Amino acid sequence: MLLDKNSKSLSEYPIGFFDSGVGGLTVMRELIQVLPHENVIYFGDTAHLPYGNKSPSAIVEYSLNSAHFLAAQGCKLILIACHTACAYALESVQAALPIPVLGVKEVGVRDLKAATKTNRIAVLGTAATIASAVFQNLLKSYQLFPIACPLFVPLVEEGFQDHEVSKKIAEHYLLPLKNTGIDALLLGCTHYPLLAPIIQEIVGASVQLIEPSRSVAFATKDLLEKKNLLRQTGMPTYRFCVSDNPEKFRHLAKIFFPYSVDKVQLV
Repeated sequence: MLLDKNSKSLSEYPIGFFDSGVGGLTVMRELIQVLPHENVIYFGDTAHLPYGNKSPSAIVEYSLNSAHFLAAQGCKLILIACHTACAYALESVQAALPIPVLGVKEVGVRDLKAATKTNRIAVLGTAATIASAVFQNLLKSYQLFPIACPLFVPLVEEGFQDHEVSKKIAEHYLLPLKNTGIDALLLGCTHYPLLAPIIQEIVGASVQLIEPSRSVAFATKDLLEKKNLLRQTGMPTYRFCVSDNPEKFRHLAKIFFPYSVDKVQLV
């Protein structure tokens, strides 16, 4: 059921996260540092991962299902911790639910705009995110270089963040950025921050990498304060749910999340 306004203080209700898998834990990691008292429910739609190679209609369907699941758990706010889901389904989810819904897309664009001085920028994302043209449309007044990097996600999940093969693949993807004069680059997938050192080495120290997770955490805090929904005291609870293979999620969580994930519920 959606949260019952009469049962307890609305601030006590959890924040809901969803992603196609474990990548959104990079966003949750930042949020619990900024908002240490908030209760959180994280849903990984692992039965349908990755969203990055799915059709637009499938991404919208899976995102709506994930959001409705979290709303039914009584979440006071939902955060879409997946750039691909935001690219295709953010507005649909916002229209479908009576609670606030935030995404990583707008915050990433805002930070990217603030970082550039040359108006020459790049966005790295999944094949679906880049094909959506969402960043191209939001950044029409900038010289934008959008690049799909579909192998970055499996490389991270295989633990190859520091492997030579990851550097070779990154060099292949990022070759088009050579001599473009970009000064800012958005990591448009929650897996990509784990490859940030390799990406930075290839594009050069003069290019600022934008990873919006911490900004998303502060945007969430601002919204909760505005709506008087901020939980300011007490020990938090963290609940992790998946649509398939909880043991694999628990194992992969160690790569993305610095805290123990002991229990993962299959729903």
